[in-house]
Amino acid sequence: MPEPVCLVGAGDFNAVGNEFRLGQIAASHPVILLDAVAPVWARPYLASHIAADLADPASALAAVKGYWSRHELRGALTYVPQYLGTTARIAELLQTPSAPLESLLPCVDLALLRRQLTRHRVPQPRWAVACDPKSAVANAESLGYPILIKPTRKARELALLAHNREEVSAAYELVTQQVAGCTVAQREDVLIEENSHGHQVSAETVVLDEADIRIAAITRTAAGALSGQVKRHCIFAHDPLLHNPVLRQIVMRTVRALGVTRGVLHVQMTLTPGGPRITDVSAHLADDLIPLLVLEATGIDLPGIAADLSTGRTTNVVPTRQQAAAIQFLYPPVAGYVRRLAVNPQVDSQSLLKRIVFTQKLGNRVTRGPNATAEDQTGHVVVRGPDGPSCHRTLDRIGQCIDTAVAPSSPIRAEATCRPK
Repeated sequence: MPEPVCLVGAGDFNAVGNEFRLGQIAASHPVILLDAVAPVWARPYLASHIAADLADPASALAAVKGYWSRHELRGALTYVPQYLGTTARIAELLQTPSAPLESLLPCVDLALLRRQLTRHRVPQPRWAVACDPKSAVANAESLGYPILIKPTRKARELALLAHNREEVSAAYELVTQQVAGCTVAQREDVLIEENSHGHQVSAETVVLDEADIRIAAITRTAAGALSGQVKRHCIFAHDPLLHNPVLRQIVMRTVRALGVTRGVLHVQMTLTPGGPRITDVSAHLADDLIPLLVLEATGIDLPGIAADLSTGRTTNVVPTRQQAAAIQFLYPPVAGYVRRLAVNPQVDSQSLLKRIVFTQKLGNRVTRGPNATAEDQTGHVVVRGPDGPSCHRTLDRIGQCIDTAVAPSSPIRAEATCRPK
């Protein structure tokens, strides 16, 4: 018998991965969307829609209560971080399984996460919180250069590297302006963090209950040329880190330190010479199409699992595929206006290619450098193969088949049409 779930927020269609996450949830459960409007792109996946302003949690909760009095709802979930609190309150209303609200708060505030992990002595980078440029410089001098400057709440994927006092001040201003996009009074605190050296990985973690914490996959991330920029993610079903006792213990300590008792987590860390250091935890399905890579490499359906867990249903975290999958993000060569997005027909000879997607339109303005965000990506490529090296080699070859042109001024006409695949 289908068990309808309430999805809190559809998210932005332009955000890489939202349509995939919604589609996978809808494949296992009827989806009732709670949002101000049901976006056109989301409607094919929806069973119904509850209109509510998610900026007003009380009215959103009242709208769900009214719908629930007439229709069945068996769970609530979200993949939009700012709606985690509202989702937990809806689950409490429905009396359905969910992680406690207090365990989710550190997952939306990096400063709270650092304090909670410090309290439980979970390994993490040395850190401090700054409320103004002066304290940012003072904390950076104390921690030692180079240093990372990060927002604490919004746009937590943003991380700027600073090597001296001047760069710290500039990075602080850039982070606060970009995150707030408004007045100084509305700016949030900034995290000052040591730049830990080592490989960036994440544990795609499924918490079935307090005693049953499983790592479904390990994501290895390659950074781009610019600070905070992600170039690639790769997942291999036989990654040796899946059986690393130190990593597994730190993931379990992190989950228990937060008090998360149910759900799907994205636990990010740096593998330093002194051992893994936790850098962030997301209490929702990972961004960047990581759930797609997990499905391609292992057969494990994380969005379906998240939906099952929200209803209390027993779920399956057993791999059914032994492969590797990887994604490469495409970035503009310079800032300006997109004039050409094209793929050489030779790309069809790449048997491991799953898809090429352009996420910009001709004429769009894109940015490169410290001001750039994920919205400036021009597209992405997904491949699947027998192991990680074969995926990386294929991505290298495909990269040579993609032609992107960006003009510094607005184009009069497009030079070519894009050929998404």
